[in-house]
Amino acid sequence: MQLNFCLLLLLIGLCLCATDSKNNKEESADDDELFVPTREWQVVKKSQKIPKGLHVRVNLETGLTEAKLLDENETEKTSAVAEIPQTNDDEVRNSNSDSAGRLKLSEAELKEALKNIKSDYMSDKEKDKITKKFRSYEELKKELGDINLTPKTDAELIRELMDKHKTTNDVSRILTILTDLEFLVHQYDNANEFVNLNGFKEIIFKNLNSSNVNIKRESLKLLGSAVQNNAKVQIHALEMGSIGVLIKQLALDTDYSIKNRAIFALSGILRHFPIAQLKFIENAGLSVFADELAKQKNMKIQLKIVTLINDLLLEHKYVMEDNTTTNYKEKLRQYNQVNMKEKLKKHNWCDYVNNVFQNVFEIDINDHDSIEKCLNAIISIMDTCNVIISTNIKDTVIKLQSRYKHLILTEDKNEDEKDETIFNYYTHLLILCRQIIEYFNYKYKFEL
Repeated sequence: MQLNFCLLLLLIGLCLCATDSKNNKEESADDDELFVPTREWQVVKKSQKIPKGLHVRVNLETGLTEAKLLDENETEKTSAVAEIPQTNDDEVRNSNSDSAGRLKLSEAELKEALKNIKSDYMSDKEKDKITKKFRSYEELKKELGDINLTPKTDAELIRELMDKHKTTNDVSRILTILTDLEFLVHQYDNANEFVNLNGFKEIIFKNLNSSNVNIKRESLKLLGSAVQNNAKVQIHALEMGSIGVLIKQLALDTDYSIKNRAIFALSGILRHFPIAQLKFIENAGLSVFADELAKQKNMKIQLKIVTLINDLLLEHKYVMEDNTTTNYKEKLRQYNQVNMKEKLKKHNWCDYVNNVFQNVFEIDINDHDSIEKCLNAIISIMDTCNVIISTNIKDTVIKLQSRYKHLILTEDKNEDEKDETIFNYYTHLLILCRQIIEYFNYKYKFEL
């Protein structure tokens, strides 16, 4: 019985071995299975080897590897897949194996490779060549120290420019210095610093004695810029005798650019400074202005003079009307002491203004800006004009009134192309004309 049982176990064991052997052969056959490509995409099993020269991709929708024969005429592509280079695990292993093999170089090959490596060694000659090409750190430090990269203050720049001015006679350098200083003194503190460094005497007055027209012109511009809206510098200019110097430049110099800059500088000193205005009158400033208007040679100069005097008259008017200003009584006393309008009347100022007005009207009736300046000047002094001058002015203003009415109507008709700015400007000029005409009509009626 036991013998029969043992024989049965032996037969079962033999059967199991036969089955395992068959399975191993089948698996081995599967491992050696080669993928057979066609013209269509086919799924490649993990156990299959992919021959070279195929088109291989991973289908992003299924995650499976697919392959097919290369087709040069194939043009259709789909965004659902991404192509990858053909390879499989066996090729990767073979590639790594080949790389490891290539790393095993012979002794002769290593020696040959070492010969081709560039040496870091340099000869003394090569080192000297490089040293000459580049400066040392100490040399660079010294050079940067000389440059002084620390930013300079405006006060330092003004001082430096004035020092340079003392040591040069070159016209172009002097003009550059004057231009730089003029730019700096536009700022309030810089103008005060220029005064503290005696800039009027050392720079401005010195250059006004130059025979070079450009230097004189730029020096006058520097003076005018320094005194603009700066009471401290205005007072200093007055104390330094600038008004007399400027009146002399205006009266004696024949260059109109010098005259123009002299008026600019005078304007900066006189505005909102009644004591300077009184000094201007005492130095025959109004007589010099009247002479320039009588010459009738340069309309630009004449209009500047007329505009400046009109601004000074308006200053006096505003001070009288506004009693809430600081030091009102003292300001009023000083302006009354100047008494500009009465001084103008003695110089027949209305006559001169009328001549300028008639010239502007005859030269260019479309010069609205110049006409406006003349109309404003007439309004400021028309109560000082005699009957003859008043009549001449009124006749011209009546012509202007008709013209501006026409311009307003023309502008108003073109609704599609109407320019509100121009329309309002013409209306403003028409109002000035009416104001003058109404005053003279009232004056004649009152006198009769």
